[in-house]
Amino acid sequence: MNSLKQRLYALLRWSERYTKTDMAYLAQTGFWSNAGTIFVTLASFLLYILFNHFVPKEAYGTYQYLLSIGAIVGAFTLTGMNSAVTRAVALGQEGVLRAAIRAQLHWAPVPLLGSWALASYYFFQGNLTLGWGLILIGVFVPLNNTFNTYGAFLQAKQDFKRGFLFSLWYNVPYYLAVGIAAIFFKAALILLAANLISQAIGLIIAYRKTVAAYKPNAATDSVSLKYGNHLSVMGLLGSISAQIDAIFAFHFLGATQLAIYSFATAIPDRLGGLFKFIPAAAFPRFVGRSPKDIRIGLAYRLMLGTVLSAVLALAYMAIAHPFFAIFFPAYLVAVPYSQVYAIILAASMGAVLTNALTAAGNVRTLYVYNIVNPIVQIGLLAAGILSFGLAGLIGARVLAGIFMFLFGIILYWRAE
Repeated sequence: MNSLKQRLYALLRWSERYTKTDMAYLAQTGFWSNAGTIFVTLASFLLYILFNHFVPKEAYGTYQYLLSIGAIVGAFTLTGMNSAVTRAVALGQEGVLRAAIRAQLHWAPVPLLGSWALASYYFFQGNLTLGWGLILIGVFVPLNNTFNTYGAFLQAKQDFKRGFLFSLWYNVPYYLAVGIAAIFFKAALILLAANLISQAIGLIIAYRKTVAAYKPNAATDSVSLKYGNHLSVMGLLGSISAQIDAIFAFHFLGATQLAIYSFATAIPDRLGGLFKFIPAAAFPRFVGRSPKDIRIGLAYRLMLGTVLSAVLALAYMAIAHPFFAIFFPAYLVAVPYSQVYAIILAASMGAVLTNALTAAGNVRTLYVYNIVNPIVQIGLLAAGILSFGLAGLIGARVLAGIFMFLFGIILYWRAE
């Protein structure tokens, strides 16, 4: 076993002449990050099979609409605190974890009241499913968005193994709960309740275990929390734009079409998740360095990552039809949409650029990026769905992803 490890280590070091990257570090972090991604991908795949066989399209589309509303409600929590915590903890200020949790809990009544106000509208309209769904969202989304901050702390500590193990505390109960709800209840509201409540329990346990394992010091400062507030404000429009496609689909096309759209985008989005460990692993190493320093060799790495993700997209396009025929026969109509949507995988490396800007604390450039991108995306999505329906929505998502990637490159290379 030791000999095998030594050979693997030597192979990774040899590959660095081509990748221009610390491959031993990337392999270590990538193993645990991708272990989590693979688990989530497989569990999600099984869940989608259950949705395909047991949940009517109308109910599943309504469930997806509620999840999108929940994500928008979550945008009004202090979502930027996670990146601020990662940056601060990487600089030794571990006390920011508890301070960020307190700040998020103090802010939680704002999204709660907003969600309940929208719930009253749906109750008035006689839609009890959406009304009670928003009641649940108002309670649990701010709670879940607060306690998931434990993951930001572990990322700063580069403890990806513990991050994977702790993620099982909420992922395993989550998938079991939603799967059982899909088989036996088939109702959007029950699916949502199973989703939110199981996550809340798991995230609170994971947070408590993180604190118990590390016993964070008391070092903190107001600058980190202020930076978290900045990131939350600038990310608000982006969080809304990331969910507006589902809102548009539900209101303009109906719940059934939203269900088809969800299946069309699900697998490419999961495949894109395989590359998320790269920006996550890079973030702690970017902290304390200027964009000018980070730019050295970054262009080559971006190009290499883009080529690999494009190859993955082409491979998925080739197998999409038989894959759906075997596992998702009720959604075969989604295949051509899914094949086109897979193009967005080629832009998945853009997250490295935003992570580099965030690590550097480049507030001005981040504001530009987080305002321009969402406006362009919302405009493209609105024009696409109103002009060409579901096909236009898919095409707009692809164009928006490519624009985001290219615009990020331009901004990053101009940053100082």
